[in-house]
Amino acid sequence: MSVLPTPAPSASAAQRRALRRARIGDAIRLLPLLGVLLFVLPDLALSGGPAAAGATAPWLIYLFAAWFLLVGLAAWLGYLHTHAEETPAGPRDG
Repeated sequence: MSVLPTPAPSASAAQRRALRRARIGDAIRLLPLLGVLLFVLPDLALSGGPAAAGATAPWLIYLFAAWFLLVGLAAWLGYLHTHAEETPAGPRDG
């Protein structure tokens, strides 16, 4: 079951663009939560095991990979969000 309403087949192009822009905005608002999950949960999972004995190289590789992923996602979603209004409208629906 979808949380956001899906546009009806007879919805206008402007309504579909507005809904797409809203969904992209929601994805942007969820990025900090994804960052918390990517940074905190692995640290909590590895804090009591053998990785806590000094295996920092894999952790640093993971940390920077997760950081680059978040930066890339933020840039891509920001690009989509700013260019959502600039997409040309298709043929008019009657």
